[in-house]
Amino acid sequence: MCCNGTLFNYVTLVPDDLPKLEKYPQLKLKIRSEQATFDEPCVLHTGKGCSAYDDRPGTCERYVCGVLRAVGKDELSEDEALLLIKEGRALVEHVKEFVAFEPGMPIAVSTWDAAPEGISAEARFAWDRTAYHLGKYFLGTVKEEVEPSQLTAPPSGSPERVTRASLFTKRP
Repeated sequence: MCCNGTLFNYVTLVPDDLPKLEKYPQLKLKIRSEQATFDEPCVLHTGKGCSAYDDRPGTCERYVCGVLRAVGKDELSEDEALLLIKEGRALVEHVKEFVAFEPGMPIAVSTWDAAPEGISAEARFAWDRTAYHLGKYFLGTVKEEVEPSQLTAPPSGSPERVTRASLFTKRP
């Protein structure tokens, strides 16, 4: 999920990355804050892995998501990690049922605090739940210990906005 635009909008490069990436003209580099970057989803990702694995940027080589870090610390089994990845992908696909994203555009969780205006309460709940899951298990940005089964779903047909505070309200 780190290469397909689910977690990040772009990858930041260091000068040492540039010579080895020259052989991949399909990778369009941009300058952001005086640093070379490329947009996610990465055009070198095949869906099963990196087509430029041996030449991948240092940022990619060093990146370890929260799920992989937890497996490395024996806090999660590989089976549990695979389930969290599968759930994360399913949650993202569920959001896509409500919110139209431009084809090829990243839908990084880093942009998910700003849900589109005018979406239904059900769509906002799906959006917030997905941001919570990705933040907690992949990015380590959520510290609350609320189980997904304890999340309060929006009232059926409610036009009210679901807030993060109400999202994480425990059921009685």
